[in-house]
Amino acid sequence: MKVTLDNVVRLWFGVDTPIRQYKITMNPRLWATCERVSQYFTPPSGALNKENYRKSDKTAFAKEVLEKLLAKENLAEEVYEWA
Repeated sequence: MKVTLDNVVRLWFGVDTPIRQYKITMNPRLWATCERVSQYFTPPSGALNKENYRKSDKTAFAKEVLEKLLAKENLAEEVYEWA
């Protein structure tokens, strides 16, 4: 699965199905990052429950997840280069 905004939104906010569970199993780093971001993320609309998130809230969440993943990958590359 490509890590795109739409795929992150579908993975995190999608209905729990066997296919979604498979995607979670196959992408543990992405799922772990989603879980971490969800602990502190505050949506722009101020919605308290993720079922009430607007499309813009979901997109903001996905952008935050992608930023964290990219930062983690860049850190791993830097450590590898130093070794």
